[in-house]
Amino acid sequence: MKVLVGVDGSSNSFAAVEFIGRLLSPDRDELVLLFATPSLALAEEFDSAIEQRARSVLSKTVLEAALERLPQNWRSVAITKEASGSAGGALLEGIKEHGAELAVVGFRGTTSIWEQFLLGSVSRTVVHSATVPVLVVKTPRPETTPSQSPSGSISPQLKVLVAYDGSPASEATAPLLGKFTWPTEVEGWAATVVRPMFPYDLPDWVKIQPRDPDVAAMAAAWEQEHQQNLKAAQGDLERFRAKLPACFAKHDVIVVEGQPAEQIVAQLTAKGIDMAVLGNHGSGRLERLLLGSTTEQVLASAPCSTLIVR
Repeated sequence: MKVLVGVDGSSNSFAAVEFIGRLLSPDRDELVLLFATPSLALAEEFDSAIEQRARSVLSKTVLEAALERLPQNWRSVAITKEASGSAGGALLEGIKEHGAELAVVGFRGTTSIWEQFLLGSVSRTVVHSATVPVLVVKTPRPETTPSQSPSGSISPQLKVLVAYDGSPASEATAPLLGKFTWPTEVEGWAATVVRPMFPYDLPDWVKIQPRDPDVAAMAAAWEQEHQQNLKAAQGDLERFRAKLPACFAKHDVIVVEGQPAEQIVAQLTAKGIDMAVLGNHGSGRLERLLLGSTTEQVLASAPCSTLIVR
């Protein structure tokens, strides 16, 4: 598998290099580290030759530091690439140039609503515009990642959760995950979220009220149908899990009810997941920017890295 990783010298991008390096093998994969050097000119009269040398030194320094984050067997074979222009544009161009099958970026959160939804960070630009799967790596937070070691770094035991909804987008996650080289310590879960029987929670006092016989019969029929849907969802999820790498067979499948993004994030938090995997359905531009799809909501709220598959 050909993988392109964007680096910029930040801890977020170095975390991305370290993360993906654990899931690839030099024997079967190709890894490209790309750095888009920023303009260093401070004034119009700034000598272009001096600027170019400074850019080259900066690029070499950042890329060498990124190589040091890789496992030893990758350091002599990973490809380093210097680009120019905006980081997001350089990454998108690099994906095409190298025929990358996966793009990897570090997540740098923003506080400005305008910047987050209308301008977008580099990671958001790549997620929205790339035509290949994108792995967005978040720096672990000790308070939300139980799989961390006491030092704060991710422990060898990697925890991964795949969200499945029966769509072609989620079906596409299985063949991609089959391309990774999974360490033996990896634990994987497959999860699906089912629509609840009622669109909102009824107060407890309503649930215990006497019912008209016709209403009671209707409620019983709804409950039976709902249980059948839950059973069917579990069966579909188990069939999907059979397509996943062996590490996903270590635990029972997870079937929960509720709002998809909310329930997925809850599972990620409860299990101390290091990487969530979701299929991206795509959506209208206005909905994506202002309301957000399930993928967009999970990407923003997840306490862990997120692999978005197209």
